[in-house]
Amino acid sequence: MIIEINTESLVNLRITPDEYLYLYLLHHKAYDILDTLNLNVAYEDLQTKGYIKLGQDVQSHVVRPAFTETFSTPFLQMWHGLLSHFPLKVNSKTGVRVLRAKDAMAKANEKARLRYQKYVGGNIHKHNEVIKALQTELDIRRKGDQLEYMQQLTTWVNNHTWEKYIGLDESNTESRSIRITRQL
Repeated sequence: MIIEINTESLVNLRITPDEYLYLYLLHHKAYDILDTLNLNVAYEDLQTKGYIKLGQDVQSHVVRPAFTETFSTPFLQMWHGLLSHFPLKVNSKTGVRVLRAKDAMAKANEKARLRYQKYVGGNIHKHNEVIKALQTELDIRRKGDQLEYMQQLTTWVNNHTWEKYIGLDESNTESRSIRITRQL
């Protein structure tokens, strides 16, 4: 398991790296890993700060939202939402074409993630507009049997391709097909 620790989070939360690691592993119910580590944790201090509710044993400790919200930002939820709608791969005449990495936090998706974060920030309305436009594009491409020409995620995000589909609904595009320049 790879765990990245943002040092700004440690300063803002006023906790040590050991305490952060303890809370993170506890939240993910990685009790077997916790048993193997020798962490210096001030349990009572964590409870006073509102990051944990102590129970009788480690399995009964509860990590509170005051801590979990530090690594589960609204943007990450939006990013995962975008990837849940964006195709992983498409079938083309020459075989399968991969459009994005499966893991949302993969290095291959990093450029698109940073660019998308720059565009939406924490604005859920912008995100919803993008998702609606993506759904419209996918519907149009599926009806015209043109899904194989879908852009890769990085290109799609960098070019703001969703902007072409904002305000369109598939009922207005039924009679039209997408122009394919390869067939001209």
